[in-house]
Amino acid sequence: MLRRIATSVFQAIVIVFCAEVCWSVVTTYVQNYPFDYGPLIVLVVYPVPSFVAALRRHNAALNIMIINLWLGWTIIGWIVSLIWACDLDVEPTAGYGSPSEL
Repeated sequence: MLRRIATSVFQAIVIVFCAEVCWSVVTTYVQNYPFDYGPLIVLVVYPVPSFVAALRRHNAALNIMIINLWLGWTIIGWIVSLIWACDLDVEPTAGYGSPSEL
């Protein structure tokens, strides 16, 4: 139990750090090149939580996509949806711990 909590806290810290780095890169490009690369980078970075949830087969992928769509423009909404997309609530794969092994 403690190992899972420690792993989740570490993942959350790494995700927030990576989100901060991504946001600083985006703001730097938007400020320095407002019509060159800024909108393109925003369009690439904005749907990242939705893609992460879809690729990981998250059980609440649709909810994450909705939160990202409606609140992703706020930095806090984007970070929350990214953290939610990276938590452990995913569909089990046909590997370790799956019901097919029982």
